[in-house]
Amino acid sequence: MKFFGETHINFSAFRNKAFILSAVVIVAGLVSLAINGGPNLSIDFEGGTLVQVRFDEPVPIGDLRDTVEQAGYADGEIQEFGAANEYLITIEKISEGGLASEKLLDVLNATWPGSGWAVVSSRDMEPDLSENFEGGNLVIVSADSIPPIETLRSGVKKGGVGIIELTRESESTVAFSLPYMGIEAKAVGKLLDAMRERFPDREIDVRRTETVGPKIGEELKNRTWAAIVISLFGILVYISWRFEFKFAIGAIVALVHDVLITVGIFSIMGKEISLVIVAALLTIVGYSLNDTIVVYDRIRENFSLRRRESYEKMIDISINQSLGRTVITSLTTLIVIFFLFFYGGEVIHDFAFALMVGIIVGTYSSIFVASPVLVEWQNRIAGRSKKKA
Repeated sequence: MKFFGETHINFSAFRNKAFILSAVVIVAGLVSLAINGGPNLSIDFEGGTLVQVRFDEPVPIGDLRDTVEQAGYADGEIQEFGAANEYLITIEKISEGGLASEKLLDVLNATWPGSGWAVVSSRDMEPDLSENFEGGNLVIVSADSIPPIETLRSGVKKGGVGIIELTRESESTVAFSLPYMGIEAKAVGKLLDAMRERFPDREIDVRRTETVGPKIGEELKNRTWAAIVISLFGILVYISWRFEFKFAIGAIVALVHDVLITVGIFSIMGKEISLVIVAALLTIVGYSLNDTIVVYDRIRENFSLRRRESYEKMIDISINQSLGRTVITSLTTLIVIFFLFFYGGEVIHDFAFALMVGIIVGTYSSIFVASPVLVEWQNRIAGRSKKKA
């Protein structure tokens, strides 16, 4: 079954207008990214704690923001999530160094009083996924008289403080490597207590909590970029091998075009880029590439069958011949995504939105970007040949 009859649309004639339209949308997105200082990255990449709470009735978001600030988290962000009585509270990563030092000193002073215990320094030890190290706190303390290492280890553990590693730095200082103490859980409890005090007549339900350290966020960010670069390189090699190098360049330009527009629209609308959205972007790359390869395959077939046609005419014929298949594939996919977008719930809402934008833009780019790049490439080659002649 054909969606269209035989069409004879001169797509190549619209390529300059299409390039201008794409450039305007991309520049608008880049300007938005520059104004906002880059994409609005979620805690997956930045690190922090997210708390999703639900009240039995809506509360003024301004009062909720004041409550979060009074709890000691002035940098907290609050936004409605789905229903009017459900909210997402995001706070930045909290350092555990102070809590770890305080708890360790309490145990040391209680077990060996009068020794003059004092904290020399403290810092977070970031997780190292390659070493299966979950992170912790490094606290260096000094004292007038330090017990033997094994005695010190045993006494601190009896006091309720876990130890990863204990080393003597000098005659008067010792370094404690301590595991994380769950300060994020304490932060959630502190927020909940503050909200219950501010809204005593409301029932509050904590629906979800998520915590990501900044080091893990940085590693995820680096791996995301690595995945995108490796994917594009693999695509370049594959299409160059299956078709020609200029086909690969056209496909890469179209894919970069699709990703830039999608990320730009997310920036303009103030939406977050999370790992889920990265998955959506990679899905868009795969979908758009598949559509582009179908058109390229038809172009290659026509080159062997219609040698008398001009290059530009050959491109238009190939796009027209695959137009029905392209439209049907895009529409059937969009139907599913529309249902996800409108009925899938808030958790999957942005994922569906990214796919919806990406598929529309990807369908456009396979017709008005990837193929016209071949025309421009061929015209430049022909122009150089004429100059040499």
